[in-house]
Amino acid sequence: MSDSTRNPDDAADAARRLLEQSVEKRVEAVRSIVAAANHTDTARAALSDAETQHTKAWSNALTAGWTEKELRATGAPRPEQPRTRPARPRKTPTPAEPHTTQLRGDES
Repeated sequence: MSDSTRNPDDAADAARRLLEQSVEKRVEAVRSIVAAANHTDTARAALSDAETQHTKAWSNALTAGWTEKELRATGAPRPEQPRTRPARPRKTPTPAEPHTTQLRGDES
């Protein structure tokens, strides 16, 4: 046996400090995620507002008598069109599943 005696309370305190450091790092990571998400939400709202203003300004210019061609010739950028979701590709038969269509009454 060793000449030195270990103090259980000291070991528990050391363990607590290590755990608290780990917890603080994890809590800080969550804090960082939420702050970034809030920043993203703010930026998305600002972008949406800016796009709305751009679209209204373009529409006002057309109402004032400009044509789209003339506006493009001035270098004024046209507002982006809303993006539509791309259609999902249809499932096509695999070579193991040949696609055959037979009409009823046409089975001679």
